[in-house]
Amino acid sequence: MNNEIKQKTEYFSALINKNYNQLKDFYAHSFMEFCELNSLKVEILNCQLFELFQSSIFSTNHFMERMIKLALIKLHTIEFDLSDNEKYSERLKESEKKYDNLVLFKSLEKALEKKLITTEQYDYLINAKNEFRNPYSHAEVSKVIKNDNDFTGFMFSFSDVQDKLKEGKPLDIPKPTVIPKFSPAIAQMLQENNSREKAFEYFENVFVILKEIENKITELKSEKH
Repeated sequence: MNNEIKQKTEYFSALINKNYNQLKDFYAHSFMEFCELNSLKVEILNCQLFELFQSSIFSTNHFMERMIKLALIKLHTIEFDLSDNEKYSERLKESEKKYDNLVLFKSLEKALEKKLITTEQYDYLINAKNEFRNPYSHAEVSKVIKNDNDFTGFMFSFSDVQDKLKEGKPLDIPKPTVIPKFSPAIAQMLQENNSREKAFEYFENVFVILKEIENKITELKSEKH
């Protein structure tokens, strides 16, 4: 058991050394207006740190959807806080009814309408909804791997090859075999590869958008007070 722990420790230490520099600025940043999301941000970064890229995308999906709803809630309650708990609680209840049960498309529409996000950010997040959120959340692997090709390879018998090599006979070159990319093992491999390529950029883009939303909320609060 001690040897197993040692191997795991060495493995994860190597990943930390490999990946931390790319992530350190994100770890160091703390959201203020959206402090509720700091712990989730760290969880996503830990997924990146240990190369759990599919898990990173799953978590970034939630991070993205939650940040939009929180932005709408914070805008709705912007003039109130716990110093007047009764009015603040009333506004929170209103925001729960207005926003908590919205589907992502409607949340994004509301955020654009209220100028919490720009048209460019709206377009990016709609695309993210279609590329990451819906396919991964609903396990629609055909959408995750839609840009990949079917797998082409060769089927042959090892024993037949060995026998012909021993006998000095020429090897038969088999016809290529096409295996559909939707084949479960290949589809999962392609999903893993796509996640590895896209998970960090997806998180980074959502992170940047949240920073800009936070700046808008801070500016609006200063205007109100």
